[in-house]
Amino acid sequence: MAVSKIGILGSGAMGGGIARVAAHSGYEVILSDREMSVVDAALTKMAAFMDRSIEKGRLTIDQKEKILSRITRTTTISDFKDVDLVIEAII
Repeated sequence: MAVSKIGILGSGAMGGGIARVAAHSGYEVILSDREMSVVDAALTKMAAFMDRSIEKGRLTIDQKEKILSRITRTTTISDFKDVDLVIEAII
């Protein structure tokens, strides 16, 4: 089965890291948590991680923007209706 869209339940350290790696690998990602502030915090951490990679020459600003554009934020489980794979990353 081909996987192109991944849903990730939980946007803490593990879920956020999985989302970043999946988006960097070209997958569309839906990142979910109970509160949008938690999802937003995960995206802020991802952006900071990628900024360090940009400073080291491992990533470009355009690549960062493309990676982040592949991630959709949500608090609604029904947004997972068309994902190919769900990863649960909740403690």
